[in-house]
This record gives sequence, structure tokens and C-alpha cells, in this order.
Amino acid sequence: MGKSRSRRPYVVFDAEKHNRPNFWQGQINIPTELLRTFVAIYELGSFTRAAQLFDLTQPAVSAHMRKLETMLGGDLIEKKSSGIGLTARGEQAMKSARRLLAINDELVVVCGTQQPLHGIRLGIPNISAEVLRDIIAAFRKETGHGRIKICCDHSSALLQSIRSGYLDLAFLFADKADMAGAATSWSEDLVWVRAPDLVLEPGRVVPLISSPNWLVPDRRATEALDRAKRPYEIVFSAFDGSSRLAAVGAAVGCMAMPRSHVPPSLVIEDSGILPDVGKVTAGVITREDLDADLVPIIAVLGTIFRGRTFADRTLRSSIPLP
Repeated sequence: MGKSRSRRPYVVFDAEKHNRPNFWQGQINIPTELLRTFVAIYELGSFTRAAQLFDLTQPAVSAHMRKLETMLGGDLIEKKSSGIGLTARGEQAMKSARRLLAINDELVVVCGTQQPLHGIRLGIPNISAEVLRDIIAAFRKETGHGRIKICCDHSSALLQSIRSGYLDLAFLFADKADMAGAATSWSEDLVWVRAPDLVLEPGRVVPLISSPNWLVPDRRATEALDRAKRPYEIVFSAFDGSSRLAAVGAAVGCMAMPRSHVPPSLVIEDSGILPDVGKVTAGVITREDLDADLVPIIAVLGTIFRGRTFADRTLRSSIPLP
């Protein structure tokens, strides 16, 4: 007869006799593949492209999203004519998902089960997407890095992604206080822009275009209008910067934006009919433990964005203030 064991071969957790350990506090565990699918759909702007990225069928990607939305208690993504958008719940979920994935990937690398990917995770504002070709070309030429992952989002989300470690570095516009630790920063003028055929009249309600995220230019615009006691109405709101620019071009309304990013098709309204919006801080911020070999990229980004000349070709308002 074999020798009997003096204790159980494994530990049985009895919830009635013991308090739950700290790691047991969560009631729901979210698989990382669901979070990766969620982030990919948003960043790629398409369920189809996300399916291609992960080599899945589109129904499988849709099933991932349905499961994640069930676990988180509501819709995260909404389809718009301009592409994929996030609900209010989705905005919060996206911030946390990026943090969790960054921690997951860091843990896998630190423990030695996977070699770090030699690439760069870069964030730029969605209104800066037109310089993607310049960014990629400059990176490859001056740094030798051929693999770049680029995330286009609004500046507030990029700032959160840097702080969570999801991005390596990002160019963005923010309040001066948020840019205190920037690798490089500078001041840029905010200007009003409108379509050439949009007529703004003194004393009339200003048709305003803004972001639901209430970004720095949006806040500066409404603060300036409030100081000038000018009535305004938000006539168009969109998370995506290209959608807001399209609305301006369609003469739906006007908005404030950095002078360096005004496309040639729009008019800078500087006749005095609208109050001065002030300035915004632009710059490049990085995660705290940025690899030393990525430091030269900071100078590349600064050169690209400081050297933008869109505004030099932009029309100026020719309507004098009465």
C-alpha cells in the first residue's frame, strides 16, 4: 500500500472560511485579445481592416466586440458616415485598454518570453495626418528605423497614451502646464478658420465647430467669445479632426485651430470680426523610460512640425471690419 499523503495535493480556496486575497477582488477578467481588437478597430477605422490585421474573419471581429461590450455594459463603438467613432463609454474604455495592453506587452518582454519589437510607437493629432509621408520618410532616412506604428488621435488622448506607456512619443497641442515635461515645445498662434463662402456678420450668433472632447482650441475659442460677449452656437461636433475640417470647408461654421495646420482651402478670419483666440503650446512629449536610440527622433519631429508652411499658402480674410 502506498504511503498516504499528510496534506492535500493542491490548495482548495474556501470562500466561506477565508477572506478573498487581493488578486481575487475583480469579478470580471477581460481577455487581452478583445482589447486588442477594440483598439485595432478604432485605430484602423474599420472592422474589415482589423480582421485582416489579426487574420480573422469579420464575423469573428464583430463577435469580439459584442463580447467586450457585454462585459463592459454597453456600446463602445458607433459607426458614422466619416468612419468609426467612440461612444462616451468607449472613450473611457479606450484609455484603459491602451494602458492594459502596454502593461501586458511590457510584462511579456521583461520576463524574457518575447524579444522587444524594434519599432517606434508615435502619436500625432488627427489634424496632422497630411504630414504622414514626411514623417515616415524622415524617420527612415535620419534614424534608420523602418518600423513605425502611428496612432492618430486628438491631443488629449495622445497625452493619456504617453502617460500610460502605450506610445513612445507624440507630437501634440496642449495647455502649457501639460507640456511642462516635454522634450521640446514651442508656442503657436490659434486662428479662426472658415470657408471662403461663409459670411460672418458683426453681432450675429457665431456658428461654431468643435470636438466633444473639448480640446484646447475649443476651450480657447469659447473663452474668447465669452470675454467678447459674442453669442455662439455649436452647429457641428465630431471627435475626428478631418470631419471638423470638412464641416468648415462646407461652410457649416468656423473653428479655432493652430495656424501651422490650416489647409490652403480655408480662410484665416483675421479681419477683427471675431475675438483673438490666443496661443497654444505645441511640442513633443515622450514616455519616461524612452530608449536612448529614439532620442534623435525628437529633433526630427520638431523639424517637421515647426517647418510646416500650410498657413503661408492659406487665404486671408479680405472682408474689412466696418
